[in-house]
Amino acid sequence: MNEQTISKENQPQQVLESLSDILLVLDKKKNRIEAVKGVDEEGNLQTSTPKKSNLLDFMRVDKGDAISNFFSNFWRRLNDPLSFRFFRSPEINLDEVAKKLQKAIDHPTPEGNKLLDALEIKYDNKLNNKNMETNQTSEGTAPTTESRPQKYNAQEIDWTSLEKLNLNRELLEKNGQLEKLLKGYKTDGIYRIEGNFDGVVMKGDARLSLRKVQDKVVVMAHGVRVEPDLKNQFYGHSFTAEDRDNLKKTGNMGRVAELTNYSDGSKVKALISIDKLTNEVVSFPVDLIKISEKFGGVKLSPEQKAELLEGKQVLVEGMVNSKTGEVFNQHLQYNADAKKLVFVGQGESQQQAQVEGIPDEFRGKILDEKEKKLLQDGEVIHVKDIVNKEGTKLYSGYVWQNKESGRLEFDFDHPNQEKSKKQTEIQKQGQGKEKEGTSANKNAVQNGTVKKENTRKQKMN
Repeated sequence: MNEQTISKENQPQQVLESLSDILLVLDKKKNRIEAVKGVDEEGNLQTSTPKKSNLLDFMRVDKGDAISNFFSNFWRRLNDPLSFRFFRSPEINLDEVAKKLQKAIDHPTPEGNKLLDALEIKYDNKLNNKNMETNQTSEGTAPTTESRPQKYNAQEIDWTSLEKLNLNRELLEKNGQLEKLLKGYKTDGIYRIEGNFDGVVMKGDARLSLRKVQDKVVVMAHGVRVEPDLKNQFYGHSFTAEDRDNLKKTGNMGRVAELTNYSDGSKVKALISIDKLTNEVVSFPVDLIKISEKFGGVKLSPEQKAELLEGKQVLVEGMVNSKTGEVFNQHLQYNADAKKLVFVGQGESQQQAQVEGIPDEFRGKILDEKEKKLLQDGEVIHVKDIVNKEGTKLYSGYVWQNKESGRLEFDFDHPNQEKSKKQTEIQKQGQGKEKEGTSANKNAVQNGTVKKENTRKQKMN
């Protein structure tokens, strides 16, 4: 399907930056959920009905860590800030979220209170911590990729280390991966690398990350392996049969391991997981793990937090998906590769168990539970009105999961239809050749008949 240009007059909401949420307010006197338009010169809050058709009129709050500065200024301008409660809503399903919040206020229930708590922005001295809790979605724990501060500076990176892999900075910037690298994460996807290292030619697929080596920040390549190496020791740790079984099933070992730093012989307690895209064994020190007070709107008990730090699976009940308002129960476990909590299920394969297998969003479009289930089952779904990176065009197409890599694939044409089309073309080509052959045979027969007739006439004469 061809892309179509967006009319900024008719559909301005599609051009907006998807990394921000709409600011909603509950006026305690009106007892009604409204969208915030601004604050007038006298300090009065200006509001409007929360409808997607009016998105350009509404104030937004960044999903990153700049919200503290925004609220500090915003709060001071209000005449009576304590008369309001503020909430956030993804712009893509603003109407639905606003209705659910209003219902939770009009008809209080435990589930409704959890939704209010999950989406509320609480401004106090612990603002940053509150925002971390508010920013949590059903798939991870704060800090998120967006809110995590930068670990590296782009100016400190030795870009020649990237060029040696036959890649460049511009590529990482265009697909949004440079920001993830600067925050200490690996790239979301796999890159094809090719380079010559001291006369040794290397080719293959790999994820990228940054690492500080001898006062330089260099790009590291994590090559794709056929299977994780669980037979040999990992920094002095020998995997037991139970360790190997857990890693294959969920991607997480499920207990704390004592690893040896070969450079100085020091011991480090860490959790171990498998990178689901590369099959690399990875670890993360327990001392650096931070578990938020809440997850999915549910306050975690000290016992639950302690078990999560031990690498165990913990059942959390009554969680609220902050994007859909749905209440659900699920096991959580810390993943050393993702550096956050992920969902796991008993007896599930690694790709099924980890939330990253089927993300909540694809190119800015929210995927509902039905769509995610279809993708997980190997089905192809049709996604409409995807906004391009420049925010100037809409396009639609087909999405499915690549079972080998675990990533979502996209095409304007249905993959099965494409196969069918190719088969049809091959058949048509075959039929065309048959027709050509038949026509040629007919011509040959006709020519032969004419020749025989001419010969017969010549003999008669």
